[in-house]
Amino acid sequence: MKMSNKTLNKISSFFVSLKSQPMTVVLFLCASFSIVILFLMLFFVAREGAYAFTKFGPDLLFGMQWDLESNVFGGFPLLFGSLLVTFGALVIAIPIGVSTAIFVSEVLPFHLRDPIKSIIELLASIPSVLYGFIGLLIVVPLMADIFGLPSGQTALTASLVLSLMTIPTIVSVSGEIISAVPKDYKEAALGLGATKWETIKSVVLPIAKSGILASIMLGFGRAIGETIAVSMISGNQAHVASSFLDAVYTIPAFIATHMGEAAVGSLEYSALFGLGLILLIITFIVNTLADVVVKRGVQR
Repeated sequence: MKMSNKTLNKISSFFVSLKSQPMTVVLFLCASFSIVILFLMLFFVAREGAYAFTKFGPDLLFGMQWDLESNVFGGFPLLFGSLLVTFGALVIAIPIGVSTAIFVSEVLPFHLRDPIKSIIELLASIPSVLYGFIGLLIVVPLMADIFGLPSGQTALTASLVLSLMTIPTIVSVSGEIISAVPKDYKEAALGLGATKWETIKSVVLPIAKSGILASIMLGFGRAIGETIAVSMISGNQAHVASSFLDAVYTIPAFIATHMGEAAVGSLEYSALFGLGLILLIITFIVNTLADVVVKRGVQR
């Protein structure tokens, strides 16, 4: 009984504080609304995909065949294609993004940092369809000429274009973390005789490594969910690619191209929602890990 009274007192005091601070009420409602929307989205996607998960179980994720005529839906080639393209994009984007963040935050003169940051952040605001057009008109023919392929629509092409879309995320987040490293630490290292680059290597990067890792995870979430640009330049062939020079099909691109043709309530319709749920869970896990990494870095 005592515990229940304490709980009631805490709840009542909480609502009293909300009444006394109107702005707190607004922020509380906004935060609550965001959480409710997230869970409603998760519930809706899970409900629509439940039929396919009930019928196929793990085969929806690990099955190798997607055949509408046989009502057999396996999404492993699509998952493999998504991970292959995303991995290739991160291999390109991580060294460029982190190096750019270090250069902008630690090397550039102060009066140039904000303009350069603004230009880099503008890259993130370019519509993805424009990246797709650029890839289709420039990168695809270039890949075909370089590797002697009949078509340049390959996983490598998609990774190259996707890396351009991921770099701004890595640069923005990593740059903020690097800039937040206390100046006292840098000045102490320089006072002990360390050079600028030795200070960056031995002081700045070890302190900022958790934030940099979090930016990479956020870049992964950005890359794996990309749809239109990848669908335009990846070749869209649902098979397990043997190399980066093969055409692939990613989960977002596959859902975008097939959802319009699927009959509402059909098994294919449910299977597509099942793929969407898988993608949502992957993104949620990666973003959660990024948040945990940042919190651990702050605590240290």
